[in-house]
Amino acid sequence: MHMAQIVEISLRIPSLRIRREDTDALETINNSDIRFSKQIEVESIPKAGVVLTMAISSGETFECDVVRSDWHHTKNMFVIACRYSKRSVSPAEYHALMNSTDWQVRALM
Repeated sequence: MHMAQIVEISLRIPSLRIRREDTDALETINNSDIRFSKQIEVESIPKAGVVLTMAISSGETFECDVVRSDWHHTKNMFVIACRYSKRSVSPAEYHALMNSTDWQVRALM
């Protein structure tokens, strides 16, 4: 019997272009150097290639592909590296993630 365990999701999302509110200029937001992280409970450690459905505190859901799972001694948990499933992320979803109470934004050093 498997015990549910807490893992940390480390999510990479695509870059996107959004219109600035004060102008019509398009601005590219490069997300390659940030990750969104969240702790969730899973029945078993997801393997690479598995598609997970994630929720945002505002109620939206999206899918992400598991890239790999690594044990982190310092966190005492698995960190599951995921990639946003769609090729692009909408400005609305991007803002929902940025403003979400349950996802943290982390810059890669």
